[in-house]
Amino acid sequence: MHNALRVNEIVYAILQHVKSSKSDLRNMAMTCSAFSNLALDMLWSQQDSLAPLTQCLPRDTWKVWWDDFMDFSREPLPTEWERVRINAARIRELVFTGNTSRSPNPSGQIIQQLFELFPPAVLFPRLRTLHFNTVSRHWRNFSSELSLLRQFLSPRLERLAYYIESRVPMREVEQLFDAIFTQAPGLQQLSLHSAHKLSACPSKVPKLPKKLNVLSIGTLRMDLMKQIIPDIQHLRSLQTLTLALGKSVDMVFQPPGGMPLELSTLKHLYLTGARLENCTSFLHKIVMPQLSVLEISYHTATGPAEITAVIKSLSTSCKTFAFLENITVVDYSENPSEELGPDDQLHSSIFRPLLRFRRLSSVKFIDIGKYCLDDAFIEDVAVAWPDLRTLTFASNVPGEYQVTLTSVLSLATRCKSLHDLHLTFDATPFPTLPRAPDGNLELWTTQTTLCKLHVGHSKVSEASHLHLFLAVLFPNLADLKYCLHFNGLSAWIKLDKAWSELLIERENFSDEAASWPNFLLQLQP
Repeated sequence: MHNALRVNEIVYAILQHVKSSKSDLRNMAMTCSAFSNLALDMLWSQQDSLAPLTQCLPRDTWKVWWDDFMDFSREPLPTEWERVRINAARIRELVFTGNTSRSPNPSGQIIQQLFELFPPAVLFPRLRTLHFNTVSRHWRNFSSELSLLRQFLSPRLERLAYYIESRVPMREVEQLFDAIFTQAPGLQQLSLHSAHKLSACPSKVPKLPKKLNVLSIGTLRMDLMKQIIPDIQHLRSLQTLTLALGKSVDMVFQPPGGMPLELSTLKHLYLTGARLENCTSFLHKIVMPQLSVLEISYHTATGPAEITAVIKSLSTSCKTFAFLENITVVDYSENPSEELGPDDQLHSSIFRPLLRFRRLSSVKFIDIGKYCLDDAFIEDVAVAWPDLRTLTFASNVPGEYQVTLTSVLSLATRCKSLHDLHLTFDATPFPTLPRAPDGNLELWTTQTTLCKLHVGHSKVSEASHLHLFLAVLFPNLADLKYCLHFNGLSAWIKLDKAWSELLIERENFSDEAASWPNFLLQLQP
């Protein structure tokens, strides 16, 4: 064996090239002793179930029932658990991936005996990440579930996710918060969610580990949320906060002295509520001077007044306009179009306050209502957000066609980083071409970044020659989409076909394609 393979750093660098394949890591582990330990460490590092671990027992100690249930066929000897212990010590992450269909699944008896022999904190000395449902899915004794979770807590644990069952007594929830605070002081990421109703509210305010930089909570009882949220401002490392705000129309807490809570280090905020007002109320009561990402979702259809309120709230909650880069607002109500009236249009004036946030690179409003944007707003967007990468005003209902093809082409060519555009506009007339300093007509400059264009319910006609503009101005456009259920569908299918033919022609006849810009200049009425 070459001496270089005696250096762990070199072996580790080699294994980096195969770590994405479990079969390759397994083969490397069996190649020679130089690779074995490090390859096995990588192979076991992340697991989504305890099944592979329990299958390290000798094959004659367990049997499979109904193809997916593993139980003892005989009692394993104490020494036969050693391989289980060795491999458990390699696990750094027990993470729920959603792909835990691996069978057979160990019975509760096997899991119970495993933890009786080896307490979890001893069995997993390297564990840094725990999604507790990777364990609880094998654990049938719900009455002692929280007791088992507390046994996993250690100063080494950095990330914990747990769903609190509604039937769990509140005294056990209190004990869990106390245990997290005292036994897992190094916790950096915590996710606690629950059913809508717990049996009672804690008698004392839960404490949160001070090193948390990622916190996700909800939907907890509103009175429990009321106790937890004020403590968030004391988390001086908190950068990401996710809150599910439940069904209450008003937010669940009042800041002490009427002053807003300042989350001075927060950079990412994700809010979801039954109603948009839940989210707006929360934003009115906090200050986030460094916020860069805001995502809001709600499940009850709303109107222009509520959309206006949430956008205006950003001016006070963000405090400055220098940091916000991404904003997303999504309406998940089932049939929002059925509740929209003729006066429920979302005009450009509603969104204009966002133009003060000059670093915005992703702006997405999805199914929040019926848009009525105008050219002046679209032109101002190109000036206010020069680093724009994604712009989405998506709706499942047609809006007013006040945005023209001229302003859309101007926006898309001036924002050189724009990658994804979703906008409804009027593409029936030929656009008004810009003029050069000498007064002559010219085309907009070529933009090579745009890859995805969704035109929603836009109107189009052959007179606009949009297919030719797309081929000339956006040579890397690869994905053109439109709504499939509206009166203008046939026109878009025809344009899509014409655009696809131009792409083939450009590939095969580059000299012919070079004449297209001049052809467009001659078409200006």
